Amino acid sequence: MPIQDLKAQIQQLPEQPGVYLYYDDSGTTLYIGRARSLRDRVRSYLGAYGSSPKTDALLDEVRRLEVIVTDSLVEALALENH
Repeated sequence: MPIQDLKAQIQQLPEQPGVYLYYDDSGTTLYIGRARSLRDRVRSYLGAYGSSPKTDALLDEVRRLEVIVTDSLVEALALENH
């Protein structure tokens, strides 16, 4: 599972609010989400593998992760919607 390769990066993520973006091999954005704690939310995907076909398909495609730290969850929501 490709996201497993991101474990080291996930451990280094901040516990602040923000937006996370998952990308595939070609750099196409697969998913954009917001989180109160980036580290906790992104780490939750590791434990979610096998829980649903939709989640499994997403995780199988992920090759890169980017995060944008925000000052608040409200700001993260606005950024996610943009």
